Amino acid sequence: MHISLGPLAGFVLFSLCGSVTAQTADQITTVNLADNTGNPEHLASGFIYGIPDTLGQIPTSFYTEMGFNYGRASGAQLPEPARGWIFGLTEFKNRFESAVSNYDTAHGLGAKFILLLNDLWGADGTQPAGSVFPGDDDDWDSYQSFLVNVIAGIQSNSMTDIAIDIWNEPDGGTTFWNGNQAQWLSMWSMGYETLRWMRSEKGVLLFGPTLAGAPETTNTWWTNWLALIASDETVPDAYVWHLEGSTQTTTLQTNIPILQSMQEQHGLSTSVPIVIDEYGVIAEQCPGGSAWWISRLERYNVPGLRGNWLSGTELHDFFASLLWKPDPTVSTDTGYWANGDWQVYAYYFGSMTGHRVATTGSIDRLMDSYATVGTDAVRILVGGRQEHGKVTVNSLSSVGLPESGTLDITTFQFSYTGGAEGNIGAPTNLGVVAHAYSGNSVSFPIFQTDTTTTWAFEFAVA
Repeated sequence: MHISLGPLAGFVLFSLCGSVTAQTADQITTVNLADNTGNPEHLASGFIYGIPDTLGQIPTSFYTEMGFNYGRASGAQLPEPARGWIFGLTEFKNRFESAVSNYDTAHGLGAKFILLLNDLWGADGTQPAGSVFPGDDDDWDSYQSFLVNVIAGIQSNSMTDIAIDIWNEPDGGTTFWNGNQAQWLSMWSMGYETLRWMRSEKGVLLFGPTLAGAPETTNTWWTNWLALIASDETVPDAYVWHLEGSTQTTTLQTNIPILQSMQEQHGLSTSVPIVIDEYGVIAEQCPGGSAWWISRLERYNVPGLRGNWLSGTELHDFFASLLWKPDPTVSTDTGYWANGDWQVYAYYFGSMTGHRVATTGSIDRLMDSYATVGTDAVRILVGGRQEHGKVTVNSLSSVGLPESGTLDITTFQFSYTGGAEGNIGAPTNLGVVAHAYSGNSVSFPIFQTDTTTTWAFEFAVA
């Protein structure tokens, strides 16, 4: 990528790994330095799968330097002899060993961990046609035996501080669920009741509904499930769904109010936490897309786990496309390097310290930012989908700066050369641009020359 070093050198914005459009008045993101929103918790620093089953295969530094704090796995797509419950007890136990290994890695790093029951069952998208699902022909014996073995596996491996997804994406066609909605609802109640005692005695959390679709009043998977959990008191410990579609229409900005309205209609508490345990389609897995997702999850205080679009042995590797290595076809190969996307998370965790401050996204939801105030500097990570845009930073006096004057702003570039395979180091310092300002506020335009690169801006506090 080449940037022309003109008067506004270093102030740039990307599109979200897609096409670029012209700037409009709607494409402005703002930062309010006077509004402290709490300590950074790095809510977006999780991913599903992406952890090798061999402990220590990926050096610990790759986890710690990006602030990894949330994992989710259960042996999906492993071949014989680890294909899951529907292929026999031995294959279930072998698949469970993968879950335990990934849990051990996460737990050892202080990260939370989610266990997926559908993958332990063997419903991971690779199951053969005609495979048995819980409750087929109204036969629940196998499911009950399955749950007993899941509980035994959790206990025998001393898996503490975990959550369980009772089932993943039953609304996503036949990939993970081949029954109807009523069968899924029955499975939810039965699974919850069987596992309920572990919540109080073992601290195991139960997550759901884990739907592919976001909360909508017209989505019967949501409305019927909410009615069920209200009637039989099987309320999850976190409401979970996935955001892997259009982020202009499927976004926490609209999802949360809709969910709260539906909860109130059913007499359910609106204070139960939310977890998005899959976020971002593959086209969004680049520095631009990741910065946008970080901004959204942080604004709404929702933990998020990056989606994983790899398959086979690659699913169990690469941190969901944040890393790469010389021979990706060899599951046990090492020699890892970080790409430009990982560098975004490393900056987000390692540099954006102090306290968070409030930001607003653009009116069209295509541009956003995340900002922190440290002891030395204000740091702003910007994300969007336009060719051009603007950042406005308000209340400069709240960090000890005068209400008018000239502000030196340093820009850092996060490149994505070579895609997920690219070996990219720390962000490039593009230098300083001085901006005259008044009215306790500074604005600067952002220009973009490709669709994947993103940017961070820093200026000193007084």
